[in-house]
Amino acid sequence: GGGGGEGGNGIGTAAGGGGSLSTCKLVTASSDGKVNYWSVSNLRDPVEQVKVNANLSCLDVLQYGSNEGVVCGDERGGMHAIFASSGRDGGGGGGGGSSSKRVVRTIHPGGVFGGNKSLDDATSLEGDVNDKALDSGHYGMVTAVAARPAIASNVNSRSSMKETTTSTTSSSMAKGFLRGAGGLLVTTGVDWSTKLWAPGYTDAPLMSFLSNSYDYMSDVQWSPVHPSIFATTSSNGTVNIWNLAISLDQPISGTEGILIDDFSGADSANASPSSRQGLNRLKWSADGRRMAVASGDKMHVLGVGEDVWKTRGDEEGKVMNNLLSRGLIHD
Repeated sequence: GGGGGEGGNGIGTAAGGGGSLSTCKLVTASSDGKVNYWSVSNLRDPVEQVKVNANLSCLDVLQYGSNEGVVCGDERGGMHAIFASSGRDGGGGGGGGSSSKRVVRTIHPGGVFGGNKSLDDATSLEGDVNDKALDSGHYGMVTAVAARPAIASNVNSRSSMKETTTSTTSSSMAKGFLRGAGGLLVTTGVDWSTKLWAPGYTDAPLMSFLSNSYDYMSDVQWSPVHPSIFATTSSNGTVNIWNLAISLDQPISGTEGILIDDFSGADSANASPSSRQGLNRLKWSADGRRMAVASGDKMHVLGVGEDVWKTRGDEEGKVMNNLLSRGLIHD
């Protein structure tokens, strides 16, 4: 889906926009670069269409602010943002595409950029500590992008809900993105990597989490109830769960990940890595206690432990302290 007319011949990714898109409930992207905004009362014709000069592969909706932001990845490793033209906070032009209501900006062109050749504002990267490391974007298709969700009101810790709400409303905005832990993005790609971004501070990725095997990463999703946890899926059949408040180096699920094949039958436990069925997509339950994982024509539902869904209330502060102590961002 996601075509909305000619050229809608690629991957379509939908994201709910009830809280951040005032006039639309659905956004789709296609590999011909068209981003369509839809009303659920009329799915024959999009309400609005924006053209990005890239072959888009994934998108997510920013669930904060009034700029109605959408962030997209493309088939060459690039990252793009689309904002309402009146709600965008600074950040310069560029990015190749717009409509009368929305502005497109390229966050990162993919791969390694040098100096300010490909990025607007590349000469003012606030968190630029190691040029060579920070400049490295995805090589090849971005398979998924996930923006930090607004923590639901039924979050499992009252103190966590209070802190999340406060940080989201009081944090400043820069170039259309929230500064602070609430503005973090995570992406996965066919280059075996998962990347952490903070576009409110810098256009370059903060760091890269590399797969232990030469298998592409297929999906990433933040927990809907825990502000520092996200999960990834891989084509080698494993799920990894990360808690950035605990570690920026190792997933809490272990370095080998959770092998989903182990849940598929007795024979799969002895299967070689090459014979494992890759994972396609994952989705958290609304309460953050379960995870649906798709592999081929199968759906697996995993339960997660209390340490994954129960919050202490200080996770956002710990995430920011970890990033600041590494010199990855600057206040």
